[in-house]
Amino acid sequence: MNNNAGKNRLLTSIRAAVKPLLACAVIALIFKVASLGHYADPVAIEHWLRVQGQWGWVLLLVSGITLMLVGFPRQIVAFVGGGLLGVSAGTLIATAMAALACAITFILSRYFLQDWVNRRFPRVIAKLHPLLAAKPYSTTLAIRLLPVGSNAITNIVAGASTIRGRAFVSASALGYVPQMLTFALMGQGMEQMSSWQISVSLSLLVCSVLLGAHLYRWYQQQPANSVSAP
Repeated sequence: MNNNAGKNRLLTSIRAAVKPLLACAVIALIFKVASLGHYADPVAIEHWLRVQGQWGWVLLLVSGITLMLVGFPRQIVAFVGGGLLGVSAGTLIATAMAALACAITFILSRYFLQDWVNRRFPRVIAKLHPLLAAKPYSTTLAIRLLPVGSNAITNIVAGASTIRGRAFVSASALGYVPQMLTFALMGQGMEQMSSWQISVSLSLLVCSVLLGAHLYRWYQQQPANSVSAP
């Protein structure tokens, strides 16, 4: 029995570690085979911004936030940000945009969509609400660190819960950083970065996945009708 539990935990950890690599591969494949590669090309966007002037930047920021409100991958925003602004500024601005989109979705869900969310996502609510109630900040952080699930749905479901908005948005912003940094690095070009910068970004991504996997294993070990803080 213990051996089976140990094997299950090991498989869960392996799956959690492999998923970010698969996510990167899938996004790269999308860029290659679809027109998305053209629209997310930092060189093409930079040319468009030169033509549009300062209003081009405003439109780009508003468009990015709006797209993330409806589930557009924040990693692609970070990829474009890294290509346009470099790793540091690209990561910072893309993370701020994602956090703002998170806050807007959370507020809309809490004050205008709560009844609809409860009807539309009963299973997700049943799984997520006990975790958010028991340990809101660390639960949100771990969810964001794992590169799985829908960012928009998480925001919507959290808005319908009792979690404090400040804790959810701040933990989300912090949890976004490792993936945003990694994809901003990809957007700028790995060859332009030093080895220590590459090592730090990849280490952050691995650590984030391990932390998220730890919370997931803790949740799996809890009784069905009881969730206590880890």
